[in-house]
Amino acid sequence: MQRRMLSPASRLLRRAVVLVSGIALAAMTVTATADTRNADTAAPQATAQAAAFPVFLNERGTNRPTLEQYGTTTRSTVVYDVFAFTCTTTACYSNGGALPSQATYEAKVKEYMGANQFGGAATAPVVLDFEAIELTQVPTGQAATNAYNLWRQLLTWTRNAAPQAPICHYGYDWETRNQDLIKQLHTDNLLNCFAPRAYFYDNWTLADWDSHLDRAVARDRAMAPTHPIYPYVSPTAFNSESYVPGTTWAHMFAAVKAKTDGVVIWEPSVRDANACPWLSQHSYEMGVITGTGSSGPLKATATLPSGTCVVNRGTTTNVPVTITNTSAGTTAATQMQSFTGTSGFSGSWKYWNVPALAPGATWSTELPLTIASTQTAGTALLHLRTGLSDTRWAVIVK
Repeated sequence: MQRRMLSPASRLLRRAVVLVSGIALAAMTVTATADTRNADTAAPQATAQAAAFPVFLNERGTNRPTLEQYGTTTRSTVVYDVFAFTCTTTACYSNGGALPSQATYEAKVKEYMGANQFGGAATAPVVLDFEAIELTQVPTGQAATNAYNLWRQLLTWTRNAAPQAPICHYGYDWETRNQDLIKQLHTDNLLNCFAPRAYFYDNWTLADWDSHLDRAVARDRAMAPTHPIYPYVSPTAFNSESYVPGTTWAHMFAAVKAKTDGVVIWEPSVRDANACPWLSQHSYEMGVITGTGSSGPLKATATLPSGTCVVNRGTTTNVPVTITNTSAGTTAATQMQSFTGTSGFSGSWKYWNVPALAPGATWSTELPLTIASTQTAGTALLHLRTGLSDTRWAVIVK
């Protein structure tokens, strides 16, 4: 996806949004990167909200974050415009010349769906990222007609290559040029889902982002009410590539859950410790969606010596862990449970026996955390468990 800045006129189209109480979460400190919400309230919320809201993942390459471990529904596919399609009033072209054959095009779609690229599931969306011929980007008139006819051909071929997948085109759904042509593609079910870009820009407020999403959703619902909307989001802001705060990620998730039918996380990264807040928030959000969030009256808070959520392969680190009774009653004595985290992680508690704790009381132990040098995932979802509770803890692995 190209990181295209919006025009000044587009930035002026803003609409105030009333935040739902409880959505704006407090900023998290970098020294306590475990999910630190009250387990007594998180568990009922998780049960209530664990509905069928698909979170699709676009990841590829080595040392990827592997966000599917947090509960992401499945991996979807993006087909990038390696053909460099363009359309003029005369004709449409690929790389300035002849269009690809059906066999060549379908092979490329299957390649992007394959394990060496996105590894998309057969029933997950296939999104065509052909921005130069996306119909809101093509001048009206004969050029748009030519692009429309090319889309009909490409979508038919895409269906041959991905017979079970919903097919969307990645687009600028808040724009309205050539809407009649786009609508016809949906009416004929050549397109049967929407994939609007819903990224956060450096100079935006939350209200700016809301307005942007709302306009895209309104257009899409009016155009094809039965076709699902799967916005594309990213944990990095355009165009600086800086990570959005955890509170921003929480706001974005609340909005897409309320207004759309699913979401696609586009090629996320975890370059450094600046990614810790959004990763911790993402772990929390997926716990809510899947009904597998932190639970029980005891909350575990792990504090890495680095003061961040980053751990290193091939090392053993002594991690102080504090257990807090977050409930209104005294908890029974219990034990720390064997640490059996994600593959490549191991450790044995220094102190196992957790005493009875009054409300708000704490108890401390230590975990010598060993990470194998062969561990390959860019992040890991670990669980700090007692006999009464389970706390999710997300770390970045370097």
